[in-house]
Amino acid sequence: MKNLLTVAFSAIALSLAADTFDTSFNECLYDGRLQAADSILRQWTSATPDDPELFPARFNLCLNRARTEMLMLSDEAARSGEQFELADSTGAVAGYLRSEIVWEDSLVDRAFEEIDRGIAACPDRIDFRLGKASAAVMTERWNTATAALDGLLDRDRENRGRWLGAGNKEDAAADTLLKDAVYDRMADIYRSDSPAVIEAALPLADKAARHFPDDNRILNLAGVMNIGTGHDETAMNYFMEAMRVTPDDAMPLMNIAYIRYEQGDTAKALEIYREIEQGNFDEESREFASGMIAEITAPVEEMDRYPFFFRYLPAMASQTEDVTEFMDVNRFNTLVPDYNRFRSPFADADIKAEEVQAGDVKAVVWTFPMPERVPLCLYMVFVPGSSGCHILTLEKSFEDAWVIGTQNDEAHSNYGSIRLPKDGPDFVMALDEFGLLGKELPEPQTKLHTK
Repeated sequence: MKNLLTVAFSAIALSLAADTFDTSFNECLYDGRLQAADSILRQWTSATPDDPELFPARFNLCLNRARTEMLMLSDEAARSGEQFELADSTGAVAGYLRSEIVWEDSLVDRAFEEIDRGIAACPDRIDFRLGKASAAVMTERWNTATAALDGLLDRDRENRGRWLGAGNKEDAAADTLLKDAVYDRMADIYRSDSPAVIEAALPLADKAARHFPDDNRILNLAGVMNIGTGHDETAMNYFMEAMRVTPDDAMPLMNIAYIRYEQGDTAKALEIYREIEQGNFDEESREFASGMIAEITAPVEEMDRYPFFFRYLPAMASQTEDVTEFMDVNRFNTLVPDYNRFRSPFADADIKAEEVQAGDVKAVVWTFPMPERVPLCLYMVFVPGSSGCHILTLEKSFEDAWVIGTQNDEAHSNYGSIRLPKDGPDFVMALDEFGLLGKELPEPQTKLHTK
């Protein structure tokens, strides 16, 4: 099914010139009568070929033609948007039905070519540029969206904020319109939920923050975008600037507390949350701060070595795609446990992490203190799997024996006993000799189900 697309120029409250062609064209477009709209556009072009309003008209027509709404059946629920849950004869969920937008690339390309011609002809038409940015977000052409916003900021500096709107008349509200649009489109980029897309937009975020140094929304969003890509200190600077602009807004302060909490500095996070809780901030922020204080000060569970080896670390491995992340002992042994309110049975200094290349396989081995009881581990090897990583362990057994093991959600498996390796890398090489470093593990000698 095909639905009308309303973009850009109408969506940002800028209409085209109110002549006969324009009015008739828009009526057809809004009613979804695209053939009729195309016919009017041809007459319009013939009658007034130099009318600048033809650029957005062609742009909108191409976009509407490029867009198709389709019903899709999926086994997995969508993270957002409307969908219908389908059930089988027993009442169990059998799938999900939802609509998805499909874009025809060639027509989208034509739309952007047309609006680019309009921008070249009328570089100070703010609606042309904002329409392009909005359409780029809708079609998920993130590089185009970033470039459009970047060009907007450059042109705003060049023309000193003297923008034109419909009919090439000066737009007195352009400053507010520009700020709102830059913030909204940057927020769309952040909501893409793609680290690569957000990372690529960080120079834009910095440019926007410098262009609008007194807009706390843009400053705060620039900080949030930097948190999401691991640039915590840069984010902190943006949040501090946002606090300078609006000291009565708790959001930047809460973001700083979040960074400190994620970094494991719970004392500083608590200090900030208490400042919010007791300060002159809105009720919602104070309640959130109170909840975080309760979470941070909740009793910490002391985890025993057995669940640490055979529940926690296997779960972390299954959720981690890049095995080299396990070179960061502090992250998995201290920061993640702190965040989840438990304490590792080991200090970071007790664990030695080494990266080992065995043939085509890159693995990371952790060496622990010599275990005192069965079946605790001396070595744990993290190996890339078909989905996430899996672990292989060297476990203390009875009568001074050492056993190769592994653990998944359902069972603890045993691959037999071996001599005591001289060190962690030697254990990795032994696993390679046994053929245990593949993405899929072979059948074990024994399997003990733990669920």
